Amino acid sequence: MTPGAQSGAAMADLVRLTGEGCAEALGRRADIALAALAAANEAAAHGAGGGAASRPRYATLADYAADVAQRTVCLTLLAGSGSRWVKSLAAAAALPPAARPAWFDASFDPGLPRGLYRVRDFLGPAGRLAEAGAAGAAEDGGRIAVAAYSLAAVKGLGRHVIVVRGHEEAIDSAVLAPLGIDAAQRAFFTQEAPFGKPLGHGDAAWQCRALWRGADYVVTNFGGDANSRATVLSALLVLDALSQAPAGPACDLLIPAARIASPAYPIGLDPGGLPRSFGHAKLHGAADGHAAQGGAAEAFTNVGLRVYRTPALLAEVESARAKFWVEGEGWAVPGNDPAGHEFALDNVDASLASRGRARILAISRPEELAPAKSLEDIPAFERAVEKVVAEDAGLGL
Repeated sequence: MTPGAQSGAAMADLVRLTGEGCAEALGRRADIALAALAAANEAAAHGAGGGAASRPRYATLADYAADVAQRTVCLTLLAGSGSRWVKSLAAAAALPPAARPAWFDASFDPGLPRGLYRVRDFLGPAGRLAEAGAAGAAEDGGRIAVAAYSLAAVKGLGRHVIVVRGHEEAIDSAVLAPLGIDAAQRAFFTQEAPFGKPLGHGDAAWQCRALWRGADYVVTNFGGDANSRATVLSALLVLDALSQAPAGPACDLLIPAARIASPAYPIGLDPGGLPRSFGHAKLHGAADGHAAQGGAAEAFTNVGLRVYRTPALLAEVESARAKFWVEGEGWAVPGNDPAGHEFALDNVDASLASRGRARILAISRPEELAPAKSLEDIPAFERAVEKVVAEDAGLGL
């Protein structure tokens, strides 16, 4: 039985928009969270989804979001800087002062995570803790840490688990405090690096599984991305609604996606609109055979966000550890760069997709694909977050 079989109209609509009708999802960006609300209420009314009769019916979207947030962990990876970032800072510092980029801050410690680098603040008091945020922004000349945009996008959508490699006090003061995220709402987790370097974000998820395994859902994002709150919230609610499909959960992973020309990491879809391959160097040759929709010129691509059903994510990371961990060496995942010894969330995605357990939600804007990975990226990142924050505010999500 297909996930939409014998379901009501609202559930069938979500199944279609995350399957064969995925190209239509962007046009529904403003109301797809409401579509998820309708599907969840429909499932509760019909007692669908294996016990959903005990699930509440929600009067408002805010009620629905608050309930799902209580069952969610937001896992933000904020551990490192990256070689591109460190090299770009060194190159700028080596220039004569007059030749340096206007956005270069010579006082920034290159040993800090790049998520702490200060950029223009478009969040304003509405996006921060109003009492502390306005004063903090004024003191810093209207600037805020890069990672504040990633954390603002998931603020209030679940308990925060933040993967770090030190600098917890700086992250608290520069990122979390201005957003009103206090110690009771977040847990730091230090990713161990037994062979001298971190071994990928999949490895980080495995290491910190005790902090998220009790949730229903795990949202993952990265501390240098131009995340949209509307995208995150919509994806989380759509996955919750799909988890109540009459025949059982329609998928275990929902990937927010944007359609752009010549993406570096295209998603290959099957005829039913389900993802079957991911064009990523770490997965080279791992799951081919499905062309990227739209051909080489245009395709869907991941914007750095993932929403997992927790039981599936836990099963995947534990299975990978049992099959691919080599004591004394690290990970040996087929298809990954053997010299890197890494385990990526991309590997989890590929495994779920190979069994038809992944779907895409193609509601993301191209601006969400503007990560700050080097100093040269900062102007584009600032332009992107200005648009993303403004649209999120306009949607009221």
